[in-house]
Amino acid sequence: MLNPEQEAVANHLTGPALVIAGPGSGKTRTVVHRIARLIRKGVDPETVTAVTFTKKAAGEMRERLVHLVGEETATKVFTATFHSLAYHVLKDTGTVRVLPAEQARKLIGEILEDLQAPKKLTAKVAQGAFSRVKNSGGGRRELIALYADFSPYIERAWDAYEAYKEEKKLLDFDDLLHQAVHELSTDIDLQARWQHRARFLIVDEYQDTNLVQFNLLRLLLTPEENLMAVGDPNQAIYAWRGADFRLILEFKKHFPNATVYKLHTNYRSHNGIVTAAKKVITHNTQREDLDLKALRNGDLPTLVQAQSREDEALAVAEVVKRHLDQGTPPEEIAILLRSLAYSRPIEATLRRYRIPYTIVGGLSFWNRKEVQLYLHLLQAASGNPESTVEVLASLVPGMGPKKARKALETGKYPKEAEEALQLLQDLRAYTGERGEHLASAVQNTLHRHRKTLWPYLLELADGIEEAAWDRWANLEEAVSTLFAFAHHTPEGDLDTYLADILLQEEDPEDSGDGVKIMTLHASKGLEFAVVLLPFLVEGAFPSWRSAQNPATLEEERRLFYVGLTRAKEHAYLSYHLVGERGATSPSRFARETPANLIHYNPTIGYQGKETDTLSKLAELF
Repeated sequence: MLNPEQEAVANHLTGPALVIAGPGSGKTRTVVHRIARLIRKGVDPETVTAVTFTKKAAGEMRERLVHLVGEETATKVFTATFHSLAYHVLKDTGTVRVLPAEQARKLIGEILEDLQAPKKLTAKVAQGAFSRVKNSGGGRRELIALYADFSPYIERAWDAYEAYKEEKKLLDFDDLLHQAVHELSTDIDLQARWQHRARFLIVDEYQDTNLVQFNLLRLLLTPEENLMAVGDPNQAIYAWRGADFRLILEFKKHFPNATVYKLHTNYRSHNGIVTAAKKVITHNTQREDLDLKALRNGDLPTLVQAQSREDEALAVAEVVKRHLDQGTPPEEIAILLRSLAYSRPIEATLRRYRIPYTIVGGLSFWNRKEVQLYLHLLQAASGNPESTVEVLASLVPGMGPKKARKALETGKYPKEAEEALQLLQDLRAYTGERGEHLASAVQNTLHRHRKTLWPYLLELADGIEEAAWDRWANLEEAVSTLFAFAHHTPEGDLDTYLADILLQEEDPEDSGDGVKIMTLHASKGLEFAVVLLPFLVEGAFPSWRSAQNPATLEEERRLFYVGLTRAKEHAYLSYHLVGERGATSPSRFARETPANLIHYNPTIGYQGKETDTLSKLAELF
């Protein structure tokens, strides 16, 4: 059953629509019901496209749709991330070679090294700069204006990077979006095909879209403008990577005939948490006035005051232990941090209390070096020269990226490269296979060449054979994803499989065991019975830099709002009075939050309870 607000959204048929969906309001369920009703009213499922920001979200939407319309019909609906959508548009025009983010970063690093750029201009910084400029619709000129401190190195690196990609016919993630916009703008037939495929277009997390993505969406719309944008301006937290939440605030300006729906009911949190969150977000001038309502009663969040950062970490551990002792499952408890750089004291106290925990967003499976080698092998077999460089640099003793690239250009290889080259040749022989034939061929080839791969695995394992076998097991696990792909896409080829892997937005890895420690950004879309938000001091959250800029300060407050609204039953905020550099003051976000204030002393535990926290803190600070 849907509530009346959700029913109105689900029954929307044609024309543009904006759905303002507050936290915990059941937006995914509502959107899936809307797709199902379109289909039941006679809409061809192959004309429905749903765009999400992560592959995980797309998969969840697809699974829910299966329950409503059946697997055969659900698979006809195109659910994809923005990058995956762009890839499929481009693949409709011919071969697309994707340059993965990690590989691009290495290439940029080599360029910066050749330019003798200052150490502060790292590959990560440059890559982020390139991405942000492109996602905001800018180019070389905007890059120079925004990053003048790194001139002339950053623009020279840009030129060299762009020239290399053009020469090798490679596209990085941001290029996919730009190139898709270009092709749709210049190829009328291509645009017509994709307008048919996306006659009914639904975009989730619309508050996180950027200008390039917006332009892509506009090109996919038919004159009917059947775009349903779903999101919440109060949860816009990605301006730092180019998102422009003005696109959702100004939706009616872009689509004057749009119908606006609002989902007010929060099914996740009780009214104590909802009341606190509503109060905090009113301090933003750029916001959506959404009158959130809860269905359950409950207490306001608890605000813990500790003397030092170490005492605060102890307070956090004691709260966690108390809830565990009361029967709360550890995976239902989350400690949300502005940055994982703040996790050290928390980890230390959890270990002291023997509380199991997992850091969500650590090294993901696909970023492990042996798994990266697996991807490079397949990309090299598919014709990616930069991946061939990575394979040779990994498997051939004494051959780094520069020597490997030179060998690739001249065709002259050392004798030690014979086995690695044979492995690549054997893999290339099967690139025309599809489905299970492809998966079996790759698996058998890797098994035949285990001797070639073993020295690298042993090196990664610091010479420990048992650990090297664990690395081999990761390779086997990677191959299993190819078999899974073959099961779902029997006629899928190697390029489509690689795109499926490489274009997924990174979802933080979660082992499922223990209390969760994660960043506030990683918590988006999740929910927990107990949420703790520690280290709420000025200068840390918000940072001093953010506090100087009204726009970034409001984004920090939205991030705090996101964290607070992850809680279902209990929310704990905390701060300390003395930091490493002397006295601190509680974050303005803590001061803005209606909460019950308690004091923590590691010797005697918790003391007292103040119900009027805002006035109490106003007296103290």
